[in-house]
Amino acid sequence: MTDLSRTPVTLIGASRGLGRVLAETFHGLGAQVLVVARGQAGLDALARDLPGVAVLACDASAADTPDRVFAAQAPRILILCGGAMPPCRPFTEVDWEEFSGNWNNDVRMSFHFLQATLKRPLPPGTIVVTITSGAVRQGSPISGGYAGAKQMQIFMTGYAQKAADRAGLDLRFLSLAPARLMPQTAIGAAGVKGYAAYNGTSEAAFLKAMGQELTPQQVADELLELIEEAPPGGNFIISPDGVAALG
Repeated sequence: MTDLSRTPVTLIGASRGLGRVLAETFHGLGAQVLVVARGQAGLDALARDLPGVAVLACDASAADTPDRVFAAQAPRILILCGGAMPPCRPFTEVDWEEFSGNWNNDVRMSFHFLQATLKRPLPPGTIVVTITSGAVRQGSPISGGYAGAKQMQIFMTGYAQKAADRAGLDLRFLSLAPARLMPQTAIGAAGVKGYAAYNGTSEAAFLKAMGQELTPQQVADELLELIEEAPPGGNFIISPDGVAALG
């Protein structure tokens, strides 16, 4: 990545896990980072650990949140990486509220932010990245509606690019799906625990069977490359072997 000094970067859902690693990475490159999340305690810890990072506590899925966020900072890089914890139980053991949790949070967040990016619109040259999941390739039978929600986020990111192109807006929308569970994150650790139980094996055995690990820092590093080089409307998946187009 070239120089990010003083570049406004807004991270939605980034007080922990992959989002926090992204915040650390952009902060280290000199960007003006704004982190948005629900939990004030996590935001306070992040602000303490990363002096100069601005934080805003709010529900990212609320309809008025994009206006609040863009009033605080008009980003040149906007990353949507938040979402609800999926249930991590078999399909027959979840009710509709649990099944639809990621639709009511992750999808709703993307819906409001992608629309607001276009309607405002954000400054020419702004890049918007939606973080999704490798679950879109093979589903996730213990995660309720998670895989479908992540696929819908990919669709909406594509819709946003088409809308920008039709309106002649210089905006670039991308999506990036980590291909594997990352046990360093809360959702990854819950997934490892849930799938180990589902498969009747130990967590160590499940991790070994999964093969070479994918780390949040790898995702952050590849994201920087995509921001610099990827064409508008691209959907990508990252594995330990690198980044590929998500077909």
